[in-house]
Amino acid sequence: GDATASGVHFNARADSFLFDSDSEEDEEELQRLEQETLDRLAKIQLRSPRLDRAAKSPNAKAFFDREPDTLEGYDRMWVSAIDNVCFKNLVGLFRNYGVQFADNFGDWQDGCLEDSSVATIEDIASYKAREVYNITGLPCIASRTSFEIEPIPTLNTGGSSNNNMGRAAMANSNPRVASGYKFNDVGMHVDYICDALRPLSEPTRVTRFKTCLCYYDGEMELFDYGICDVDLHFSNSLRTFIPMSQAINEMMQKLTLTFGLEYQSWLQARLAEGIAGATAAGSGPASLKLRDRVLKEGKVLPNDIIDVSAFMDSKVDVNLMDECAKELSNRFLKEKPNKILTVATTGLVIALPMAKYLQVPVVYARKERNVVMADTFKAGYSSKTVGKNRELLVSKSHVDEEDRVLIVDDFLSSGASQEALLRIVAESGATAVGVGVLLEKAYESGRQSLAGFDVPIQSLCRIASVKDGVIQLLEEVGFDRMQQKKKMKEQQQLQKQQQKQPAKEDA
Repeated sequence: GDATASGVHFNARADSFLFDSDSEEDEEELQRLEQETLDRLAKIQLRSPRLDRAAKSPNAKAFFDREPDTLEGYDRMWVSAIDNVCFKNLVGLFRNYGVQFADNFGDWQDGCLEDSSVATIEDIASYKAREVYNITGLPCIASRTSFEIEPIPTLNTGGSSNNNMGRAAMANSNPRVASGYKFNDVGMHVDYICDALRPLSEPTRVTRFKTCLCYYDGEMELFDYGICDVDLHFSNSLRTFIPMSQAINEMMQKLTLTFGLEYQSWLQARLAEGIAGATAAGSGPASLKLRDRVLKEGKVLPNDIIDVSAFMDSKVDVNLMDECAKELSNRFLKEKPNKILTVATTGLVIALPMAKYLQVPVVYARKERNVVMADTFKAGYSSKTVGKNRELLVSKSHVDEEDRVLIVDDFLSSGASQEALLRIVAESGATAVGVGVLLEKAYESGRQSLAGFDVPIQSLCRIASVKDGVIQLLEEVGFDRMQQKKKMKEQQQLQKQQQKQPAKEDA
């Protein structure tokens, strides 16, 4: 097409966007434009009952001045004034960049004819953002969406079908049908006019939804847009979600560049912290607490079964389990699991709090099939506590090929139950990323039996021996020295034997 068809030269238009480092801002011109904006906004009489209540509330200042929830990864506190049905979309996108929204004021009502017919969507979005900022003192993102229906030009009905000829004649004879329409807000009136014009217009008559988002923080004002063109046949007020979503994404990109926002910076920081904590020398406070409880309250039953039911079986110390879960979760952050797999019900005491810290779902294997488990993965195993020839069952719908699965349990003894879970993961096509347990019987062969799966194994407390009914931990300094002396003695005896053998050969 002709570049000058609209009367505007593209080259001349582009020149206005070139940056001239030698030019100076005309303060008077800027002040004049700002005053014109304020004069236009002064004519708007929109009001929000929720904002009015906030302005009168004695607790509002403390509420809006509170710090962002850093535990959830937020480092900024903003507020919004967009349609309530779109608020979750805004929150979901911005939370990835550390922005928490203190509240949303989405109950705006037109106060005069100027609001609904004359004011532009830019002015209304700006008015809402400024009003909310003045009350809350927080940066605000506000929105306004307009709706347009294109006018129908004079139609040439020659050669058209009877149906089209009827529509054309109706459009030509009825200016209400042929006229274009524009509303600076979206509501039930959009559905009413679409329903009225649909039988009298071509199905392809174009309607447009346009959303304007305005960011205002007292110093800076930014605008961005989302546009959606829809054929009249498909047009209704629900299409507002499309340009709103587009505008939110565009505004997010603009604010990311403006403020240097980082995607999930809280997760990266936590990952680095967790890796540093896992690789640091020594054990964490949760490990020390767990070992202390094992030594003080653990009992050795016949068949070398360790009874810790006083704090992590039939009776659960939830605070201890939560601390242990946090420490154990940090050790697996770099593995990036997206699911935890455990055994019901013993493994749940540690799996559930770990899932909270890793923000992943828990899948647990049952020992008996129930009504809802139609199609399952299954693997057999045996142990001292549950007996021989037992099965673990996991619904196939709960684990798929794309999953990165972390195996979690309370004990690692022979490794039979963990091996069964790893076989289930392998059968599903998923990837096993590690095995995490609270207590490990180091004197049994559990760790060795899982070596073939080539996954990291982490335990908070390693039990070295239960000889004579006394629980001894591998990390105990005294026991470690005993073990070292024992190894040194064995090495010395081995060396003496090796020295005697050549003497005999010479003889």
